[in-house]
Amino acid sequence: MRYDILIRNGTILDPALGISKIGTVAIQNDKIAMPPDVSDAIANYEIDADGMFVLPGLIDFHAHVFSAGTDFGVEPAALLSTGVTSVVDAGSSGTANYASFRLFSKKQPVRIRAFLNVSPTGITTLRQHESVDPAIWDEKEIAAIFEKYGDQVLGLKIRQSQDIVCGLGLEPLRRAVALAEEIGCPVVVHTTDPPESASEMADILRPGDVYCHVYQGAGKTILEDGAPSRGIAAARERGVLFDAANGMSHFNFDVAERALKNGFAPDIISSDVTKFTFLRTNAYALPYLMSKYLYLGMSFMDVVRAVTETPARLMGMAGKIGTLAPGAYADVTILKQKEARVRYRDAQGCVRESNEMLVPQMTIKGGRIMFRQMDFCAGFDYRDV
Repeated sequence: MRYDILIRNGTILDPALGISKIGTVAIQNDKIAMPPDVSDAIANYEIDADGMFVLPGLIDFHAHVFSAGTDFGVEPAALLSTGVTSVVDAGSSGTANYASFRLFSKKQPVRIRAFLNVSPTGITTLRQHESVDPAIWDEKEIAAIFEKYGDQVLGLKIRQSQDIVCGLGLEPLRRAVALAEEIGCPVVVHTTDPPESASEMADILRPGDVYCHVYQGAGKTILEDGAPSRGIAAARERGVLFDAANGMSHFNFDVAERALKNGFAPDIISSDVTKFTFLRTNAYALPYLMSKYLYLGMSFMDVVRAVTETPARLMGMAGKIGTLAPGAYADVTILKQKEARVRYRDAQGCVRESNEMLVPQMTIKGGRIMFRQMDFCAGFDYRDV
């Protein structure tokens, strides 16, 4: 048969399939097809990915992309240039503005899901904090949104920084988890500079809940005597997930290096990117952060799992995205590992330098080429082959 696209000679990395090998990825319509058994198979468009890594489309599980309704959201379409084909907005909208967020997200070229903020306003501005006082939550409307739009809303988002909870301690988190239990959904909790210890926060969380900004370095951290605390380790044992969620202010090298030295790697690597950090500083973009965790010693397969298989499962889309399995949506990211002087900076100003970086070469979303570097596959036109 004639395929729409054949990607040949690249190193295919797919944790969901457990493969790391040089091979061929075939695309027919908007799905991954069974790859051809013979080298003379033909396609409308062939891509030579020799020397490249061919991955499932990257998933940024924690970002802020409500550009039409906030003063800090990055334009979702811009993420395609970084290999991201699916993104989860982490609490930009609440009950007061979720309807407009949903309409906005349905018109974007990347796949968007969301965690609904417990605060009615969501995080619409960085000039002031949203109120997390449970007294103002519209719990009836929150439940109604999950009942009506459960295909897009993944769970609840709550922020637990000292300057956000304003003396309420961990009560907002306890109430958010109780509400999530009633609804039947997970909670994502922002943990930078918390009012109580990391262990006390983690102890409230259930299996499937997400502790984000795991390597933040402000105030109380996950470390105890130079290693992840017993409470944090116990939370992982019972199924709480840990998200790197880098952002501008949520990563510290000392915390990350000590945690990784003790075998405490993130389940999820996400950017927490906004228009103020995208392609500018600290968070930059997901491949940049993937490169950072390779520098910190994580295996390539574990890094890829944290941006494909794991977030796809948490989105309820295992087998549909985050994999190159036949029948999955044809979301593909091609990366090249290049020599480059790369500087990584944490929230406290500490810097590390590396000499390698993952650079996006092509992004395919739903079988359509949405981005490519101009010097990659240049000179080949559709139906040339």
